[in-house]
Amino acid sequence: MGKSSGSSGGNDPSDNKHEQKLQAVLLADTFSNSFHPITLEDYNGSLPTSSPSPSDGNTKGRERPLALCPLNNVPLLHHTIDFLQSAGVEELFLLCSSGADALEQYLHQHKQQSNKTHEHGNRIAWSSKLTIHLLRFTDCTNTGDALRELDRKNVIKSDPFILMQGDVVTNVDLREVMEQHAIRKKADNSAIMTVLLQEVGGWGLDDEDDDNEEDDDNMTDSENPNTPNDHHHNNKSKMMQKNHYLPPLRSSTDDLLLAMDPTHANRILLWDSHPHNSTSSIPTIFFAENSSHITLTRNHLDVGIDICSPDVLARFSDEFDYRELRSQFVANCVAEEEIGLQSRIFGYMLKRGEYAGRMGDMRRYHRVSMDLLRRWGYPLVPDQYNHSCSGGSYHEASYVCERHLVYRDVSGGGHGDNGGRERKRSHVGRSTQLSGPLLLGPNASIGEHCHLQRSVLGPNCTLMDNCHVVDSHLWGDVLVEEGAKLNGVIVCEGAIVRSGAVVDRGCVIGRGCVVGAGVHLKEFTRITLAAEVEDDDDYSGFDDSSSDDSSSSGSDDSGTDDEESSADESEKATPQVSNIPSATEEVEPISAVDTNYEVVGKDGLGRVWAPSPSDEYDSDDDEEEKQAEAVELMKSESIGYDMTLLYKKWKKLQMEEEDDGFSLDGMGSDDDDMDMDDQWADDIGDTNTDANTFSHLDEDGMQITGRQKGVDVVQELRDICLEHETSSPVENLRIELNSFKFSQNATYSDCCKGAIMAVMDKVLEGYPDSIPSPGKLVVSLKKALEYWQQLFHSICMGSEEEKAIIHALETMALGSGKAADVLGKEPAFRFVLQTLHDKEIVNEAAIFEWAEERKEEGKDGSRGALFWQQPTQDFLEWLEESSDEDSASDEEESD
Repeated sequence: MGKSSGSSGGNDPSDNKHEQKLQAVLLADTFSNSFHPITLEDYNGSLPTSSPSPSDGNTKGRERPLALCPLNNVPLLHHTIDFLQSAGVEELFLLCSSGADALEQYLHQHKQQSNKTHEHGNRIAWSSKLTIHLLRFTDCTNTGDALRELDRKNVIKSDPFILMQGDVVTNVDLREVMEQHAIRKKADNSAIMTVLLQEVGGWGLDDEDDDNEEDDDNMTDSENPNTPNDHHHNNKSKMMQKNHYLPPLRSSTDDLLLAMDPTHANRILLWDSHPHNSTSSIPTIFFAENSSHITLTRNHLDVGIDICSPDVLARFSDEFDYRELRSQFVANCVAEEEIGLQSRIFGYMLKRGEYAGRMGDMRRYHRVSMDLLRRWGYPLVPDQYNHSCSGGSYHEASYVCERHLVYRDVSGGGHGDNGGRERKRSHVGRSTQLSGPLLLGPNASIGEHCHLQRSVLGPNCTLMDNCHVVDSHLWGDVLVEEGAKLNGVIVCEGAIVRSGAVVDRGCVIGRGCVVGAGVHLKEFTRITLAAEVEDDDDYSGFDDSSSDDSSSSGSDDSGTDDEESSADESEKATPQVSNIPSATEEVEPISAVDTNYEVVGKDGLGRVWAPSPSDEYDSDDDEEEKQAEAVELMKSESIGYDMTLLYKKWKKLQMEEEDDGFSLDGMGSDDDDMDMDDQWADDIGDTNTDANTFSHLDEDGMQITGRQKGVDVVQELRDICLEHETSSPVENLRIELNSFKFSQNATYSDCCKGAIMAVMDKVLEGYPDSIPSPGKLVVSLKKALEYWQQLFHSICMGSEEEKAIIHALETMALGSGKAADVLGKEPAFRFVLQTLHDKEIVNEAAIFEWAEERKEEGKDGSRGALFWQQPTQDFLEWLEESSDEDSASDEEESD
């Protein structure tokens, strides 16, 4: 590793641990795709003055890491280094596997800027005593690999040292926790780690004071921003509805259950963060050791900061299968029963007034940003910034906090390092409404009759007249033209939103992308100019030449000796599905920018990014199911997602685990089946085709866990099909249906019902002023099935789904409205049924099974009306004869 001039020779074995400077390790990589495609885009270290050229796919090492994403117009890394410096850290090791070149560029630029400000007598942002080493571990794909490589280098000498995740924002004072850790380590050599925790509230807690909720402007600093109830959102905003199930700073993949002994410095005895587990176990020996002083809690957040002994790194090297710091290393250490082999880990609770948040995904990123603007992380507030920067370029800024928590830059005059442009104060139209928390960066220009609320505008952002920006982040040099609306959006540098465009919640507009005029970008769409590349192999080996590279901010020598290998995979375009494409479908290579014009508009620029399935899925799992799960995870990590759905899904999985080993055979009765049949009949007889068909109930009339009560799942699927444009590939619709099915715990039968109803609706739309005859109906249906046939072939898995199609047609025919008038008229139902059979959408077996069910009900039942029609009987008779003839022919051929 290249050593800096300020290094104290950490490899010298003569160093005494009492004289060793305090060291810290910062994991700059989160090893997740929560911020993709932003963290896939090329980081050029400066704000573009025009739309940047598209990525050529060779961005290895140059992509923007999460640490360089701006948080309230300051890169997250800047906040982190300031925090570690205030804790007394003198030597920082910055571990990264992706974005190493970008981090090195940023540190070099910062060093130059620090020297420049020092010459003019200004305060140096980072102390000259702080040495920063950049360690490149390009082959590491998880935290365990990175820590093993760090231990192999033998550079960590201080005991304790600070281990910090790269997505943490906090103002906690580490001096007390380090002192406590040192005392425990001196008394017990097995006390190797102290984990910082913050009480935030657990899942499923309800607010009993809903009626007494106050507005943002009336809130006091004494209120806890991490309580489970979101007091800070506008109840009238559909995007930001109050969520009783998830504390706002919790991850959507975290459900931490802790067992601690408060009488022994909060020693951790259980660490279980898996949300799907319904039960957890604690070794019985712990009860003997700790008497009855074990506390179980689900109300704590993992801050992401640990005070560690170097033994932690040695344990990772000894246990090569450890990949995750928390779910594997910590969980296994605290569960060790053998006293001589135990590694004791303790918890430290943040005190009142101390704030900690992790911006590991975009939903939490927005929340942390707003908390800082509400001043809960003081002194991490804009009016305390001496300098702010975005994208790697410095912009001297001096913010003031005005009424309603509106921060504005007042450092007008001069040029600074701002692309040669004169630095001006932000301009706001007189008729524009500003509602805090709100941050307006340098050179921001806002037109008349605009509305801005709970948002951050970076340097040189321009909003023209009549713009609406809520819960959004504009990172720099962003242009929003007249009449555009952004709600829960992240817009990266140099992007443009054309006039009249509407961008819904959870969307991401990548660097230099353009959303065309009048375009409605659907929720959770992410567009980018970054080329699509395949993920690296998670089990690739380590290359010494790449792993040994390092650089230091305290030395003129960057210490970088190797060149990153360029990615040679071909770039592939990806079709979109409701603006969310399939990550597995291969299409023709692209040469520059693969723009999805049907999504971003004719004057737009950018392709739709799709998440890739996680490596944790079994390779034998269904590809569609894995992709749908990845899309749902992406949504849950986006601004504005309703976490209630995720909570219900977790509860369902936990209930299924509780039921493992218990047989349900023999449960239920014929009476129960009859009750449901009567309910089905009443539903048809009393409602029209848009009726609620009890889609939230199972066969026993019980609420289906994970399916929202009061929401007709079949109708929702039907609406999705109706909104689908036939100019787009039907494959896109299939993935969107599968994603919705996954989120609502629906079935393929539900999908088939919704799809056939939508097809019939579309067919009848061709006859707005008349009732088509059965013959015309069939002609129109055959033409429509030329497009829709492929969808039914992919979602019909067997006779159950095919029978569901027939049942859906019965529901429409026996209801009310135009569809009932058409399908109820003989011989329309027979013609439709025969057409579906000819198109091989419904086979003979499903039709015969349906016929047997209706025959048993007799002619008096309402559901048998279509079955007993003479044209239907004639078709069934013909079908049976045809089936017998085919069977006889097969027997003759076999003979």
